[in-house]
Amino acid sequence: MKKLSIYIHIPFCHNKKCNYCDFVSFCDIDNKQEIYVKTLLKEIKMRAKTLKNECEIATIFIGGGTPSVLLGSQIGDILKTLKKHFRVCEDAEITVEANPDSLTEQKLRDYLMFGVNRLSIGGQTMNDKILKIIGRQHTSKQLKNAILLAKKVGFLNLNVDMMIGLPKQRICDARKMLNFLIKHKVPHISCYSLILEENTPLWKSVKEKKIFLPKEEKILQMYDFVYKKLKSKNYFRYEVSNFAKENFECEHNKNYWEMGEYLAFGVAGHSFLNGERFENTSNFEDYVKKIQKGEFAVIKCEKISLLEQKEESIMLSLRTNKGINLVDFNKKFSCDLLKDKEKEIAFLSSHKFIDIENGTLKVSENAFYISNSIIAKLV
Repeated sequence: MKKLSIYIHIPFCHNKKCNYCDFVSFCDIDNKQEIYVKTLLKEIKMRAKTLKNECEIATIFIGGGTPSVLLGSQIGDILKTLKKHFRVCEDAEITVEANPDSLTEQKLRDYLMFGVNRLSIGGQTMNDKILKIIGRQHTSKQLKNAILLAKKVGFLNLNVDMMIGLPKQRICDARKMLNFLIKHKVPHISCYSLILEENTPLWKSVKEKKIFLPKEEKILQMYDFVYKKLKSKNYFRYEVSNFAKENFECEHNKNYWEMGEYLAFGVAGHSFLNGERFENTSNFEDYVKKIQKGEFAVIKCEKISLLEQKEESIMLSLRTNKGINLVDFNKKFSCDLLKDKEKEIAFLSSHKFIDIENGTLKVSENAFYISNSIIAKLV
C-alpha cells in the first residue's frame, strides 16, 4: 500500500508576522480561526473520498504560520478527522509547530492526548535584542520556559529551530543557544541560514541600509561552528540544516528529500501525488468559499516531467548525508549519471567536494557549506 505524508497549513500568527517571513499567514485571526478549521475538516473529508483508502499516512505535520495559536481542541479536531478518514499508521510521526509565546501546559497536554508525538519549537536565537530586530514575539526567557515545559509534560521527540546570519549576530550567540539545547537534551536541532525574502520588512530595512547583515564569510564560520559543536556532542548532520541524535530524524522532512508523495491541506497547500503537483489558493476567502461549496481550492496543477524529477532528485539527495544511490537513480531515470556528468564529477572529485563509494555519490563532509554550487554542476 502506498505511503503518504500529510501537511496541514495553519495560516495564523499572533499580533504580527516576523520581519523576515514571506509565508502565507494572517494576523487578524479572531474571526477566522473557527471557520478555517471547519473548512479544513471538510477539505480533508473531500480529499479522502478521492483516494478510497488506497494509501497509508506515515507522517503528519501541522505547520504555519503558528499552529499553536489554535486551541488544543482544534488541533485535536484536525487529527481526529484525519484518523477517521485516512488510514493513519499506528506509529505515524505527528508533529506540531509552536512558538514559545503561544504554548501553555494545557495545550501541550492536549497535543499528547490527541496523538502528537513530536514538537517543533521556533526559537531562532536567545539574544533578545536580535529577536526584537527580526520581529519575533517571544523572549529568550519564554523560549527557555517552553522547552522546559515541553520536557516536563513528556515530549521526548523535540526539535528547536535556530537561525544564523541574523543582524548583529555573533558566534557567541550560537554558542549560548547550543549550550542550552544540549544541556536540556533537545534531540533535534534545525539550523537555518537567514534568507532575505523580497518585500519583507527586514528586506526593506536592509535595502534602505537601516539594518546590516553579517558578511557571507562570517555566516560560514558560524555554520561551521554549529556543525562542529553538535558533532562533538553526538548529533549527526543528516541534511544541510538538520542535526539529530540517533533515531530522532524528522521522518516527515525525509519524505520530502526522498521525493516521496504528500498531500497538503489548507490555504496555499502544495501537494505531490502520482507525478503531479497541485497548489491551493493562497487567498483566504477564496479557499473557504470553494471548499464550503464542495469544490477543491486548487489553482494550479502540473505534471512533473521525468527530467524535472531527475533534477529534483539530484538537488534533494545531495542535501542529505545519504546522497545519491547510483544504482537506483540510474534505473529510475534510465541513465548513467557518472557518464552523463563525467567532466563535472571528475572536477568535483579532484577537489574533494564529493565522495563516490559503495555505489553512492554524496557531498563530502567538509563541503556541505558549498552544496548549492555542487548541486548546480550536476543538474
